Amino acid sequence: MRWNAFLWGAGISVLVARIANEITAAVFGVSAALVVSAPVVEEIMKALGILGAAKRRHLDSPLDGAVYAGYVGLGFAMVENVIYFSQAIIDDDLGLVFVLRGLFSPFAHPFFALWVGLVIGAAVRDGRSRRAAAVRGLLPAIALHAAWNASGLNVVFAFLLLGHIVLFFVMVRRLRRDEVALVRSRLQQLAFANNLSPVELDAYGDLRATQRLRRELPRKQRPAFDERRVMITKLALQERSL
Repeated sequence: MRWNAFLWGAGISVLVARIANEITAAVFGVSAALVVSAPVVEEIMKALGILGAAKRRHLDSPLDGAVYAGYVGLGFAMVENVIYFSQAIIDDDLGLVFVLRGLFSPFAHPFFALWVGLVIGAAVRDGRSRRAAAVRGLLPAIALHAAWNASGLNVVFAFLLLGHIVLFFVMVRRLRRDEVALVRSRLQQLAFANNLSPVELDAYGDLRATQRLRRELPRKQRPAFDERRVMITKLALQERSL
């Protein structure tokens, strides 16, 4: 599903957005395409990729939403940057474009989409409407994207964006820590109902122990181990939402 999310961002999203932006530029001008069409269409297309993961039940929490949003955004940024780099070579302006888009823009697209991923993940966890949550997440995503484009990719705005990204990842790290703590706190109650072995009980409450146990298993047994781990995590998250 992570590959699906990445390819959605790199494929369908870029194609639809490029067509919409070219039409907008031809009718209303380049400025309208940059500040209106690009933020709206691109963020909606990325949100559809996250909703696709949620529809296939691969998304259970805000942390999951952030992960899939990141993959969609990275896919989009990769293909878009190839297009910009190609044009920069023709215009003999590769150095500046590389610094602004190669160093900062790859962070920008995932960052905008992360807001959508977080609220969709929270909606799935709490049993609320995913589509309504996506609309709420799109508001800050589109606003930030429009501000980024309107700034003309100036270095000051790029560094401000980078600072926000750092703060955002601190928050995601905290979400990860809280999710692990939640699963650990629920393991004792889930152990009897799901016939967990003592080894599994120790491993599922510790990420490093889980990874270590998985590496020790034969390859054929790893898919079953992964499915069981996902089931336990989902049960723990569902308990919180009840």
